[in-house]
Amino acid sequence: MRRWAKRLGVTLLALIVLLAIPIVWIESACTASRDPGATKPLSFPNEPGYARRPESDSYLSYPKSHVVYAYDDLAGVLRQGDESDFTSFRQIVGFWTSFCRLNRLVTAQSPVGFETKVRLYNTGVRFTAEFGLKGAYERTLGRLFEWFRGPSKTAEGRFVAQETQACATFIRRTPWYEYPFGSRLLAFWREMPWGGDRQLRKLERRAVVTVAYGTDTVFAVLSGLVSRAAAATSDATTHTIVLGLTGADVARDSRITVLRDLGAGRTLIRTPRHQLYTDLVVDLARRGRDITEIAGNDDILVTVLAPRTSLPALTGVREVFSAPIQSRPDRRRVGLDVSIVRLAATSRALERVGVSVERIYAY
Repeated sequence: MRRWAKRLGVTLLALIVLLAIPIVWIESACTASRDPGATKPLSFPNEPGYARRPESDSYLSYPKSHVVYAYDDLAGVLRQGDESDFTSFRQIVGFWTSFCRLNRLVTAQSPVGFETKVRLYNTGVRFTAEFGLKGAYERTLGRLFEWFRGPSKTAEGRFVAQETQACATFIRRTPWYEYPFGSRLLAFWREMPWGGDRQLRKLERRAVVTVAYGTDTVFAVLSGLVSRAAAATSDATTHTIVLGLTGADVARDSRITVLRDLGAGRTLIRTPRHQLYTDLVVDLARRGRDITEIAGNDDILVTVLAPRTSLPALTGVREVFSAPIQSRPDRRRVGLDVSIVRLAATSRALERVGVSVERIYAY
């Protein structure tokens, strides 16, 4: 027992060190010296509740979205293949490399707060551990069980593929910890038939799904308690100044609340944040409207889905990172640092060449 306890301790220590490596790398190699000219003071409306939010809020919200996109990519792979086909380790590398480049960009303007760092590293460590362990298992023992199974998926495998897609769709607009992992696990055991052939693979999938969903249920409860407490003090809306907004635009979209006319064709509005904000701004851009300011900032992070070829050169746009999408080999995800006054024009220009705006990371 003493020997096994020692081995377990050594294994846990090695795991902790392994998970700490990317954090040390971010802190040592992915920061930049402060540029005194990087922060440009803006004049923004004297409106109750309208305050300048940290510009880093936009850029450092991407790592959390990377996790969402990884699940979406996994769902795409499972529509045609098996878990062992998915490149989990590429997703892990993509998380930390994009985080590195964004952190370097942000720290050139202002330091990152301690609470933000804790939140980001917690997300990164959990993502690395989950996808690392799953990837290591599925590419070794999981692949062996696939070989025993043969070319066709079991009912359990089809359930997992459908469930992964449902979860990926859900967490694009809703926090991941709201997903009903517990009830879906019960549905899995209730709906999956015991009979049939390929019993070895069926039993193995039952064990894997039970461990995965059981663990997710526990983490979802804990994360939900922490996140809801933080969300209680946060604002789910943001303020934007739009150039050329009309009454028809407002009537067309109930998400827009007009606060006041600022003159010179500018209107201050309040809207929801997150994916709803992206949909709204892209729609306004298609209607010829322009954005001049968002939450007191003049630059923002945007991700787009682009062909593997180079993007066209655009004024006020700089590429920060690029990552392949395994389930869509003809596309890549590109992170762009965009000047807000060029945001709508950039959206229009990219759509003309077949590039779609995936997400505008509003403050």
